[in-house]
Amino acid sequence: MERLTLVTLISVALVGCGGDSDSSSDNLQVTTKTLNGYVDDISYSDKSISVNDLVMNADSANVKYQSQTYPLEIITKGTHISADLSDDVANNIELDPEYTGQVSAILNDKITVNNMEFTYAELNSDITVGDWVLISAQVHADSSWKVTSINEISALSFSEIEGSISQLDVNAFTFMIGNVLVDYSNAILDDIQVIQNGLWVEVDGQYQNGLIIASKVDAESASDFDDTDVEGIISWVNSTQTVFELNQRTTIMVDESTRYDDGNQSMLMAGFKVNVDLKVVNGKLVAIEVDFDDDTGIQGREFNVEGEASYGNSVVSINGIDFPIGPNTVFDDGLTINTLAGQWVELDGRDVNGQYVLKEIEREDKDNEISLEGKVSGNTIWGYSSSDGSLGIFNGQWVEIECQRDASNNLSFCRLDPD
Repeated sequence: MERLTLVTLISVALVGCGGDSDSSSDNLQVTTKTLNGYVDDISYSDKSISVNDLVMNADSANVKYQSQTYPLEIITKGTHISADLSDDVANNIELDPEYTGQVSAILNDKITVNNMEFTYAELNSDITVGDWVLISAQVHADSSWKVTSINEISALSFSEIEGSISQLDVNAFTFMIGNVLVDYSNAILDDIQVIQNGLWVEVDGQYQNGLIIASKVDAESASDFDDTDVEGIISWVNSTQTVFELNQRTTIMVDESTRYDDGNQSMLMAGFKVNVDLKVVNGKLVAIEVDFDDDTGIQGREFNVEGEASYGNSVVSINGIDFPIGPNTVFDDGLTINTLAGQWVELDGRDVNGQYVLKEIEREDKDNEISLEGKVSGNTIWGYSSSDGSLGIFNGQWVEIECQRDASNNLSFCRLDPD
């Protein structure tokens, strides 16, 4: 899976003559880069492309998608590309769309491809039903897509989609991505150790009537981002702002050495667009630098619940409410799946259309005060009810509250969290 990366590899060759003190050496430095991002600007006359504030010369670049070659003009502002550079000269440019397929419907600014409807105000009027297109888009914290470009291409022999796996059926070898059913029974699984709900994947295959027969299912790993510069939208942040998720799939840690540009750690919030320099430390991604963009998007809904945990079959439960443990769930304070049961813990994550995406599990003190974030319904929240009815005033609302808790787990004096 192509990613938003900027990798700089510098090789230095020392060429010298003679062996005495008068000898000299010439430093020959060659800089190569792989730049992956969304096009900020493009000039066809100058044959230059700007991505992530870097301008590349694309005069001699080979533009490809999979194995097919295209003219430079297929690239427009907002197109997602990956480019191999030598001293800011592009040698190869690979188109990296989020969705590829045949248009099945168009209504005003809405276009349907692979059973997914997208809204794009700048939709080209020349694109009609039956045409093939590449759709570049960024995903918000609430799982909605922001389309950045739609490029028409000649017909292809495959479609491409990406997103988070849901409704996995390991017996039938199927899962859902959005509104699309994927049959992966004969697919190559790339960088996937365990296929599970919540895993973000890219799927190539044959699409027909809401079904893709996958030929390849590809996921990402931490090593894919070692020494990279990643651009994206923050989709979740933990309560201490020490862990955040980018683009709904990449979990990133910050530590005392993390630097911040145009902002600070307190600005790590869902919806912010950032550029992040990354490194892998002990198998986990750590931010070297976080550069805040002026853009902010949709924040989405985060949840927080604490209580006594039970565990079974990759699911942690509190008060009978299940929270599936996903591929990117972070365990803190030495917790593991083998030590969860009976522990008083705090769970943090995202609510995506009623599905709980669990991002972090950590120990919590079991005391008389409890903090919760979620939806109040019928004077209850996450299986807790208030003995004094103080939850009732929040019925139907998604709130972040503090309450008093007694020995029987009844709540009282519930009020909005002052933070």
